[in-house]
Amino acid sequence: MKLGILPPYHGSAVGDPAFVRSFCAAAEAEGLESIWTVEHVVVPADYSSRYPYAETGRMPLDGNDPIPDPLEWLAFAAGLTTSVKLGTAILILPEHNPVHLAKRLATIDALSGGRMILGIGVGWMKEESEAVGVPFAERGARTDEYVAALRTLWRDDVATFEGRWVQFTGVRSRPQPVQAHGVPIMVGGHSPASARRAGALGDGFYPLGVDAAELERLLGIMTDAAQAAGRDPSLIEITTGAPSDQETAERFASLGVARFILSARDTADGVERAVGRFREKVKL
Repeated sequence: MKLGILPPYHGSAVGDPAFVRSFCAAAEAEGLESIWTVEHVVVPADYSSRYPYAETGRMPLDGNDPIPDPLEWLAFAAGLTTSVKLGTAILILPEHNPVHLAKRLATIDALSGGRMILGIGVGWMKEESEAVGVPFAERGARTDEYVAALRTLWRDDVATFEGRWVQFTGVRSRPQPVQAHGVPIMVGGHSPASARRAGALGDGFYPLGVDAAELERLLGIMTDAAQAAGRDPSLIEITTGAPSDQETAERFASLGVARFILSARDTADGVERAVGRFREKVKL
């Protein structure tokens, strides 16, 4: 089982270079497979959109906590590390220009020696989407098109693409990713639509905030979508948040989960504490 970790996003630590250095060093010292970042370009002072992963409908971060750009943070982390993979969990894809994004991701992948993973989502906050000029109702269709545009730029020596929102003709984007098939794209989300997108388009699937029964249902949807698209569902890597008990961990593993992601909630010795707590409760 692969084990990754998120830095703490409460407080100022995630934006402190000294802390990031110690965090990355601890992650490699603990033998973790990956480090992950989250994204909110802006957080409105007030919003009516409902956060889907808490009963209150409010996300834990209120906008006063720093949420660094996930790729800039990972580029900094890449220079501090040699082995851990560098992933986004989750980057809100429709809020980005995919031509710019392809270059940024390929640059990190090339300079890190092929360690980048792009975890994507469509986003849940209408107010944020509107602030960056993306119609909220279009976010799913834009995401599908942007995935295709990214892969075209990474794959083709001279790339041409004609979509509804993205068009380019006869262009080169260099550097290209070190990884043979481009930066792996992991689809995040908890909805049937995210499961279908993962099956049809994803290299990975990250069902967010689900129990074993819901995970099994979503994986069934993902599998059906992959088969309908002529893809092998067994090649789609499954990631979940780290469970807190042995029984759930074993159940998730039996369903094909390949990676757990921990959250470091402490600013002091955060990695060691999170890993230690997990390994006390779960042995796989």
